[in-house]
Amino acid sequence: MSSEKLKNYLEELTKDMFQLAGALPLQILIRTKKGLLARFTNNGVHQNGFQNLFTYTLRLNGKNGFVQLESNDDSRSGIQAALSSLKKLVPHPTPLSPLKKTDGPKIKEHFPFFLEKVPQLVADTIQKGLSPIRSERASANGYFSAYERSFYFADAGGLRLFHPATSFRFGVTVNKGAGKGYNSFYHPDFRKLNVASVISEASHLAKETSLCEVSLEPGEYECVFSPRAFIELIESLRPHFSHRLYQEGKSVFSGKLGKQIFSESFTLHDDVTHAGQFGIPFDMQGAPRRKVALIENGVLKGLLREGHNTQGVLDHSFYPQNLVASGGERPLSEILKHVRKGIFVNKLRYHTLVRESDMTVSGFATAGSFYIEDGKIKGRVGHLRYHDSLFSVLGSVVGQSSERVLLKDGEMGAALLPYFWISKIRVV
Repeated sequence: MSSEKLKNYLEELTKDMFQLAGALPLQILIRTKKGLLARFTNNGVHQNGFQNLFTYTLRLNGKNGFVQLESNDDSRSGIQAALSSLKKLVPHPTPLSPLKKTDGPKIKEHFPFFLEKVPQLVADTIQKGLSPIRSERASANGYFSAYERSFYFADAGGLRLFHPATSFRFGVTVNKGAGKGYNSFYHPDFRKLNVASVISEASHLAKETSLCEVSLEPGEYECVFSPRAFIELIESLRPHFSHRLYQEGKSVFSGKLGKQIFSESFTLHDDVTHAGQFGIPFDMQGAPRRKVALIENGVLKGLLREGHNTQGVLDHSFYPQNLVASGGERPLSEILKHVRKGIFVNKLRYHTLVRESDMTVSGFATAGSFYIEDGKIKGRVGHLRYHDSLFSVLGSVVGQSSERVLLKDGEMGAALLPYFWISKIRVV
């Protein structure tokens, strides 16, 4: 179904929903997803998963905020049942404040493709990727996904918003002896995928870490985090950028707005408007999402409030979904040459929040982590567990790579991040 036909169908569907809802001040968010996820090994594709998902969320504003109900039954009886359940939860809903459609970020993440051709596209891409790995007598496993998605918002006040999107992901783990290397690609436009480049980087990491194994003594080490590892590292910090939690004194940032809390070398924005970013330009209430400078040179500058509400899509009402960090002057290769005694973390296998008051986290690194001494790679790190406070880690940022990587981040956003050079992290 073309995006225009899909939009027409969703418009008609929401008309029926509002008709059944009567005078209820209803909000509706509809999400669709259609495409394929394939997993592969050296022998080729071994699992294909076709998805055709449709869900809608109905929301009413009650005394204590919005209450919502999600369903995938778009039949008349299904909609009536969902509305009936929601009205029981919110017997006296609050009228909606009128919202006008305003100019937001232009739709720049929709690159139509023929779903019928995706299986062959996947097979060709995987075959192209596996050939050089086999020639190196290495093994691999990975995934490829291609999806058409859409997000449609409607409210009882007449606001209608439609955002079509595409999503392509390709990731591979290469095994060379005891060494492992992982690399991945994400972009809405499949034409941006350079299979050879993804494979080459994963193979390089596998080769470097296959040479020997290094056992690290407990202590403090320099660390270079890949963009993927870094976004996993700071996951538990992200909900605390909520203005509501800050006001209630429940955020770890409460009382620190305008104060230096991290390294001067660390700046982080939530910015769907960035030229290199992709994401849904409106929130769960139909308001346009705006750029917010969260951290500027280590200073807590901004918090997320109206215009960044993602409630119903995530557990947290306010949650940065389009993280952007500026790059530095040196490429990753040059940063590694300046590491005296440290580790490179490519991917996390396990990560958990140990203590929220000071953001103490603990975890294990895997797939391509290696030890560096005097700018030279000495070998893979067989067992790498870190245990440290995120305030300490982010207070020790000394630089970022000049290159930045686009990562898929949740259902409605992406992240554009460099490699981060940390002066010290505690290894246990």
